Amino acid sequence: MGDGMLERKVEFSSVADELREAYRTTLFNVLEPTPFTLRIGEQSQDLAHLYRHYNACVAAFLTAWNPFSDPASQQENDRAQRQLERQLHMLAVTVLPGIGEDASGQWPGEPSVLALGISRETAKSLGNEYRQNAIVWIGTDCIPELVFLQ
Repeated sequence: MGDGMLERKVEFSSVADELREAYRTTLFNVLEPTPFTLRIGEQSQDLAHLYRHYNACVAAFLTAWNPFSDPASQQENDRAQRQLERQLHMLAVTVLPGIGEDASGQWPGEPSVLALGISRETAKSLGNEYRQNAIVWIGTDCIPELVFLQ
């Protein structure tokens, strides 16, 4: 693929095809310190800048909202997201606010975070703990990839 896009190996997942496609096209918006959007498979110079600024070389985009993509109440989602953020702060990783948004606008955005400096295994563990189907992992190449957990 051109324009900075790279092919990624897709692992087997029990997540339905249409849901996998929805995840793939989601806009992963980082809100601070300067807003920008991460897209699956597209290298991010904005993220490379954050890596340099925060002395990080890996990151994950995480949420605790809507476990297994089943809508939960605002109260349940808010409580779970606060708990996730507390856990990330205890891990001493840099946490920046974000929101995952459907590019087509058919479903509401989910409050999320960009966790800079978190290991892939820890990010996957947190995704599993909060019953997520997938997380977004970004390695040293600054190219976001979906990591399916189910």
